[in-house]
Amino acid sequence: MPPSNPKKPNQAKHARLLEQIKETYALFQQGQYTKAQTQITRILSKDPASAIAHTLAAMIAISLDQQDRALYHAQTAIKNDPKNTDALTTLASLHALRKEHQQAFDLYTKALSIQPNHPGALAGLGTAQSELGHYADARATLKQVQSLNPNQPEPLVNRALLELDTTHAHRAIEILEAAPQAVANHPAALDLYALAHSYDDTKSQEQIFQAHKRYGDILESQIPPTKHPRPSDPNKKLNIGYLSGDLHQHSITYFLEPILTNTDKSKFETHIFTTSSHRDEVTERLNAAADHWHLCNAMTLPQLASFIKEQSIDILVELTGHFAGHKLPVFAAQPAPIQITFIGYGNTTGLSRINHRFVDDMTDPIGSEALATENLVRLPGCFLCYQPPTNSPAPRDPEPSRPVTLGSFNNLKKLSQSTINTWSTILKDRPNTNLLTKSSKLANPELKAELIERFATQGINESRLDLRAFSPTTQDHLDTYNDLDLALDTFPYTGTTTTCESLIMGVPTLTLLGDTHAGRVSASLLTAVHREDLIASSQSDYITKALKHIDAGTLKQSQRQTLRDQTLASPLCDQRPYTNKVQDAYRTLWTQWCNPT
Repeated sequence: MPPSNPKKPNQAKHARLLEQIKETYALFQQGQYTKAQTQITRILSKDPASAIAHTLAAMIAISLDQQDRALYHAQTAIKNDPKNTDALTTLASLHALRKEHQQAFDLYTKALSIQPNHPGALAGLGTAQSELGHYADARATLKQVQSLNPNQPEPLVNRALLELDTTHAHRAIEILEAAPQAVANHPAALDLYALAHSYDDTKSQEQIFQAHKRYGDILESQIPPTKHPRPSDPNKKLNIGYLSGDLHQHSITYFLEPILTNTDKSKFETHIFTTSSHRDEVTERLNAAADHWHLCNAMTLPQLASFIKEQSIDILVELTGHFAGHKLPVFAAQPAPIQITFIGYGNTTGLSRINHRFVDDMTDPIGSEALATENLVRLPGCFLCYQPPTNSPAPRDPEPSRPVTLGSFNNLKKLSQSTINTWSTILKDRPNTNLLTKSSKLANPELKAELIERFATQGINESRLDLRAFSPTTQDHLDTYNDLDLALDTFPYTGTTTTCESLIMGVPTLTLLGDTHAGRVSASLLTAVHREDLIASSQSDYITKALKHIDAGTLKQSQRQTLRDQTLASPLCDQRPYTNKVQDAYRTLWTQWCNPT
């Protein structure tokens, strides 16, 4: 008998394990995460030192939102193979998911020192640089990623997203339009393309609509819809589902909570489908108000669509639009017979399978139907109802020595060039007036310096700009409104939550009536508070109204309290009648579904 060669059995065993890992990776790519996790656990029981297996186990655990498990596997992979760039990149992505961007940056950098053009590490580094506010470095890195992958849409999306986040919507659109073949059939790229159109002050209504419709058409061509038999009972107790990843301290919850807490439980049963494991005191209140709370953060999109269908949801409500974390592909699968969008987004979704969008006569006047893929359901009065934060600080008198101060706390993405130009005109006309702008991104020196320069080119000196960043608590944030005498709304995308906050703190918000839903929400809110005098019909009217408020001087505590009381007593904050309007709309749409004409 010839002597045995001990290496051959080991090599064969290793080859079998690699083949099993390859099969498991295929399951992972198909979104079969639970099955993949079972297989990788079996593989690791046979080869507990395999860095490749631990890396894949970490990737699977991240997809299942099992962050502690992912951390263990990624760290074990690196311990067993310190130069494994895939393991380093996976651990970095976990830190990025946890918003630990400096740790992610360090790990991506280490991976690239070993493998300079590692695609995942390079793309991750660009994102980490962006999150850390190193925008110039991020632009260079993401451009390098695109040069290495010229036909891939992901690098384009990352570059465009950086431009949108730094107030350059037009640049984001140009980046995506420069590579039409790469983005043509890619939903994520077209999703961002649609979103950027909402902020670009050079785009027409029709261009904005077509950008959204293009996304919806591609998405719906890739996902088959579910068919639902028409029921025969128009009076049944309805299962209403709300799907979101923002069911915590977030702007949409100020408008969702009034509905949940005032729902008639004898006629409607509410289901919450949350795609985030993040919880806070707002989450607990929403949980208590809902009849059913479904944690869906570890589900793939097809799994989530199937799960929602299994709950026999009659009406499914979309709350996010094209903002981060949305689940529009789930709505493309049509897990409920009636699907509605409202609250979260200022435009059409572009999906025909979202049947209806709740609006009002101000946001979407008669004739707007051609700008929406959904059927427009106009709620009487305002389409929103605002629940102010508890323990809002009291309005107070201004400091005696401070000048009249204008301001905006809107997301910086809304700060279009036409907005800056108009504000600058106002400031130049009244040289003793200052501007206070507040946004979390203004903690970044690069972005702050760029904003100062944009005003400087319009003739406004830095000394007249008060640029503030993060407030540690909601109360601190709201108290900052006491430093304003007039809130200036942005355009073409106006405020929603910020407009409500301003009113509740007794500060008038001046808005420009736009020609899209996104440009008319503040006007709807102001109409609900009976302050139509704050709605400007044109940029020149906006300037005239602003100058009139400036000339009236600083805003006294009594004036602030009057506007707060007026807001609290208005339909904008009258929760039960508003919820009845929403429920009446639900019932009407259900009856129409049961008995189509």
